[in-house]
Amino acid sequence: MKLVAMFLACAACGGSVPATRYYQLATPSAPEQPNTGGTQIAVEPLTADGAYADERIVYRIDPVRLDFYDYHRWSTSPGAMLGGYLEQALARSGEFSAVTHAATSSTTAVLGGRVVALEEVDVDPQHWVGHIAIELTLRDAKTGAIIWARTFDQREPEPVRSPEGLARAVGVAMGRIVASAAPELAALANHTAQARN
Repeated sequence: MKLVAMFLACAACGGSVPATRYYQLATPSAPEQPNTGGTQIAVEPLTADGAYADERIVYRIDPVRLDFYDYHRWSTSPGAMLGGYLEQALARSGEFSAVTHAATSSTTAVLGGRVVALEEVDVDPQHWVGHIAIELTLRDAKTGAIIWARTFDQREPEPVRSPEGLARAVGVAMGRIVASAAPELAALANHTAQARN
């Protein structure tokens, strides 16, 4: 009897599992600028805690509860994805002579940090926002001393409630974060390089 019941339950579901979909942030859209900066920095993957370390996409309908989209995931861990985005965007900013993902003997400073939030927030049945909060730190590549730390918390309306809409909204928000952070990072990296001479 139990076997028949299981068979009927599987038949009612069609017996198939939906395909898993994967998402990533679009390549930074700001036009690439010629390199005018004289320093080289490295960008590490960001760390993340709890639910935000998971590749499953988080959404929130209540301040104290979060859920995951079924069958929708980031293409890699959020920390790696956001670190990669920062590397690309800072390289395109023109503020540095080079931006790499690993420090070398020419690296002046290393950018790292932590993902505090990466989620869709359902404000009401008709309004949804992409929410990203990250803590960034810039360290002297030689001494390891922290020379800059800042928290960014951005929200961007989603055009449609979906994981793709979230990815697009977070990409816009990350663009604003880079536009704000890049000149500060470049100035501090230049100051650090000059202090060594």
